[in-house]
Order: sequence, then structure tokens, then C-alpha cells
Amino acid sequence: MRKLIYCLISLVALELVAVHVSAQLDRDMRPMGETDLEDEKPLVVIEPGVRQWYLDANGAFQDSTKLDTLQDYFHIFHPLYKDQKVLTATYLGNYGTPALDNNFFNRHYNTNYFFARTREWYILTPWELKYFNTHTPYTRLDYSQSENKSRNNETRFNVIHSQNINPWWNFTFRVDLAKSDGQYVAQETRNNSVALYSSYTKDFLNIHAGFVTNSLKNNENGGLTNDSLMFDQKDARYWNVNLNGSKSQFSNNYFFANGEYRFGKYINTGDSINEEKFRPIMGVILSSEVNLNRQEFTDDEGESVDFFDNTYYPDFYTSDSIRYNRITNVFQLKQYENADKKYSFGKRVFMGVEINRGSMPGELSPDSLVLTTDIKYSNTYVGGGIFRQTGRFWKWNFDGKFYFAGRNAGQTELSGLIYKPFLFMGDSLASISFDGKLENIVPDYFQERFYSNHYRWWQDLDMEQRMTVGGTFRMPKRKLEIGAKYAIINNFVYNDTLGIPNQTSDELLVLSAYVDKDFSYRGLHLRTRLLWQKASNEEYLHLPDFSAFVSGYFQFTISKVLLTQIGSDVRYNTKYYADAYAPSTGLFYLQNEKEYGNYPYIDVYASLRLKRTRVFFKYMNVGTHFLNGEYMTTPSYPMNRATFRLGLSWAFYD
Repeated sequence: MRKLIYCLISLVALELVAVHVSAQLDRDMRPMGETDLEDEKPLVVIEPGVRQWYLDANGAFQDSTKLDTLQDYFHIFHPLYKDQKVLTATYLGNYGTPALDNNFFNRHYNTNYFFARTREWYILTPWELKYFNTHTPYTRLDYSQSENKSRNNETRFNVIHSQNINPWWNFTFRVDLAKSDGQYVAQETRNNSVALYSSYTKDFLNIHAGFVTNSLKNNENGGLTNDSLMFDQKDARYWNVNLNGSKSQFSNNYFFANGEYRFGKYINTGDSINEEKFRPIMGVILSSEVNLNRQEFTDDEGESVDFFDNTYYPDFYTSDSIRYNRITNVFQLKQYENADKKYSFGKRVFMGVEINRGSMPGELSPDSLVLTTDIKYSNTYVGGGIFRQTGRFWKWNFDGKFYFAGRNAGQTELSGLIYKPFLFMGDSLASISFDGKLENIVPDYFQERFYSNHYRWWQDLDMEQRMTVGGTFRMPKRKLEIGAKYAIINNFVYNDTLGIPNQTSDELLVLSAYVDKDFSYRGLHLRTRLLWQKASNEEYLHLPDFSAFVSGYFQFTISKVLLTQIGSDVRYNTKYYADAYAPSTGLFYLQNEKEYGNYPYIDVYASLRLKRTRVFFKYMNVGTHFLNGEYMTTPSYPMNRATFRLGLSWAFYD
């Protein structure tokens, strides 16, 4: 509640500053001799308007995006499933707990810190921020809650406020707060993110800068002592868990700035000689980021607990503490493409430097004190690319990156994308695209070096060599998408059955295919997303053969103003040896003892929209009332049983 009050105070402060600045600008811009009495003239009405974009490739590209105003799938609130890319996941059940996407080709990570990868759905990074340019202040409140305040409560409250100081300069404030008690013993989580950032975009100069802080706190209960407890008639609060006094805590801060100076000229865009638009020709870009990470795992279980296979430090040692900090600077030169020329394309070259520092527990001293192991390494790389992002004929992008000095010397990353729109069966927006990557990747530092109370490894791993190709066919008019991906991997790095990073010299092949189709007839809608995937050697990679997300709803309007949807969502995957979870590291790892899956997770919901206000009512995992199955996606960690949830989103910008 205290953080919520701070957020509201910050919003009010931003509003007051903007009003003061606007008023000051109005006074300063009045002609000399004009008095305040003339302010009684009719005010000019400003039409609300919001433009939104995000940065990519260290600020080389600004990709436009739309405001989140759609009613479809508004009821999907969980960050893990929010972007519609994740069909099913290996997940600990409670909101805010670690997760692993079951789609192998979606396992790309934005976080710099290795042990935070399983929690990155709750971590806000600079490259996920959406920038705004608004005619009038824009604010969106997003709230949802399940169960009740006294028992099993889970609450999310997100706020974003954005407004311009002048037509080119914008400030945005964002806060995401989440707290969940969990339905089982020792399962509480608290995940909070706050961001304050700004953008200045005007012809020759583009600047984006800000600050992001994340805090993640999780109780670690180690899962149920026995899966059969799920069929016990006792209340879930009395089910035995492996751990009662263990906790994980992550804190993460970003300070970032991206600036571009563009050389160009003004060109006439209309019949009037005064209608001119700036066309950039060259750009000089500097991107800087400071990323500070801190992780602590606290184990206050006592001597009676034998959950952990190994304990390397004396009994007085109860808390592992890890620091990992990275400073990155990237300098780029970019030549813009000319949209008016059919065969014009853009080019860019860049050079980057990474400085990595940190610490972790180490060996014991002769007097049984835990020493500290320092982490120090750096990387220097160069790269470049060519691209075509405008025009109707086709679009493409080819990038390359090579590390020539530092710990990752020799690492190479090549990628390419070709996108071709064409007319097909009456759909002028139909397209086909091909993408590919060729990578020689040095394993992460923590995959080779790690010391803690319950886990340790010190090994040298070879570069992982990976070639990935894929293709996608889309027909937006018929709401159809079909795609496939194929990967050949040498020296694949995985977490073995002991929870330790390991490597195989066997070649690994992974193939997947998916279809996404939305059927509709009048007010009836049925969206079906199916994924099939197969690994050539399941000794090192466990994946469900089939995964599915099926959503059906009926849409109608009440009193001509209230848009209403009533429907149901189902997520399902076939049985397979789902990865187990290690609480002290936060990593998922292979297990070969029991298969999980073949259980449909069913949600029923009703969602409403009145102008800019959206509301949903949702009953989650209703199958626990009538299906006699194990509702687990991770060994020993049951998903939440049937529970009611409501949510509200309110946007105003006029």
C-alpha cells in the first residue's frame, strides 16, 4: 500500500509539473503587450492522439505499435501468456513464480543475468518499454484480483502515465505491482517494477533515456512432499511441502540512454510549398546501459531438512548472495534507406564494449569462513547489417555480430529475415517470410562457474553451434498463420538431472510446426493454436509432442454501447518428462522419473467494454471440480485450483 501511495503521489507531481510548464510556455509565447484578460478568448480544443513505439537493435530502429485497446483476450492477464506467444509452460503454479516456455524456439532471453531467465516475464527491461507521444495526457490503470483479502489473495495493480512537455518531448511513468499469497504453504510472492523514462524526437535529434527498477521476492516451498496429496480431501493449506523457511530475492536496476543525431534534409510532401517533411540520410547513435543485479537465496530450514542433495558450508551459513553488474556502450553509424527508391536499402555498422563485474560465494577459509569469488571479464565486438523496411514489394534485414576480444572472443551471430507480401485468394495482406540464424555462442559465465551452499560447478564448456531456419505464411484477412522451424545444434548446453549445466557432443535436431487459425461466424469466434515439436535426442531435451491453446467466445452488444464476450480458454499439452525445478538456483533441469501433462486447463470468462473501460470476470482451472487428473506442469508443484478472478482496465487521455 505504501508503494501504491508513492506511485499516486508521483502521478500527481508529474501532472502538476506539466501543467506548470504548459502555463509558463503559454505566458512566454504571448506577444508583448498582451494581458491576462485576453486569456478569456475561446480555447482551442486539442484532439486526443497517442503515438507509441519501441526501440530495437540498440536504438537503430523505432518500431511503431498500437495501444492496447482490444477486447479480445483482455482477460489473459498473466505476463507469461499475455503476448499470446506462449501456448503452454512448465510453471510453478502461483503468480510471480519461475516458468519455462514449452516451445523450444521461443526460449530467447532479454535479461543479462543468467539466473533471472526463468523470472524474466516479471522483469521490466529498457528494450520492452513503449515510448509515447501524446496530444493530451494519457493514463491507464490496470487492476485485477483473485480470491479475497483474507485468504489466497492475489492482486495486480499497474499504472502508466504519459504526457508531453512540448510536441517533441515526452515523460512516461510506469509502475507494476503484484502480490500473491498462493494456495499452498510457503508460496507467497511479491513482484514490483517501476520505470521513469523520457523521449525527445525531433528531426535531427532523437533521445531516449530513463531508469527501471525491479524487485522480486519468492517463498520457496520445494513443492509437495508427495504428488498424491492433490487427491487428499484435506484443505490445501494442510498439504505438506518440502521447505518452509527458504526464500529467493532478486533486485535489478537499469540506467539507460540512447541518443541519435541524424543528418538529412527537408522534402516537399504535398501540393503546398510549405508542406515539408524531414528525411534522414545518416545517423550517429550512442547507446549506454548500466545493469545492476543482486540475488539472495536464504535457507533457514534447520538441520532436520534433507531436501538438498549437498550442503557445502557450515550450519551458520544460511544465505547465498550473488552480485552481477554489466556496463554496455554501443556506437553505431546508420545510413537510412530512401523509401522513394525501389532498390534503396539501409546500412549500419556498430561497435560495442561490455564490462562485467560481480561476486559470489567461494571456498572455505582455514577458519571455516566463506570467501568471496570475484567476477571480472569484458567483451568487445563489432557488427553491421543491411535492411529494407519500407516499400510494398518486399522487406528484409540481415545482421552480423562478431566478438574479437574478451571472454567471448570468437563468438559469432548471423541472422536474416525476408518478408514478401503478395495477393493470395483475395487477401492483399497475405505474406510469406523466411528467417534464419547461424550462431557460435560462448556459454554464459554462470554456466561454467558457480559456487553456492547447495550447488557448485567449475568447468570449461565449448561453444554451442546452432543453425536455425524457419518460414511463416500469413493470411490476415482469413486470420490464418502457418509456420515451421528447424534447428541443428552441436555442443548443446543443458541442465542435467543433477541441476548442473552440462554439454553433449551429440548432434541435436529440433523440428516444430504450428498453425494459428481464428474461425468466426457472426458473433461466434473460435481460435485454435496448435504446436507440434520433436527433438532427435530426448536424453538432453524434453518437450511435449503437442501443445494447444483453444479459445472460443460469443460476442454481442448490450444496449448498443456495452461490448460483451462470453467464452472459454483451454490449454493442453501431451504427457512428457517435464523439467524439475531447483529452488536454490531458480533453474529448471531434466528429470526422467515421471511424466506430466494430458490435463486440460480450462478457464471460463465474461469480458465487457464500455468506451475506454474494460472489465473481465474469470473462473480459472474449473476442471479441478470434475476432472480426476494431476494439474501439474512441474514435478511436485500443482497449479492453482479453481478460483475466481476479476479485472479492470481504465484508460483516459482527453
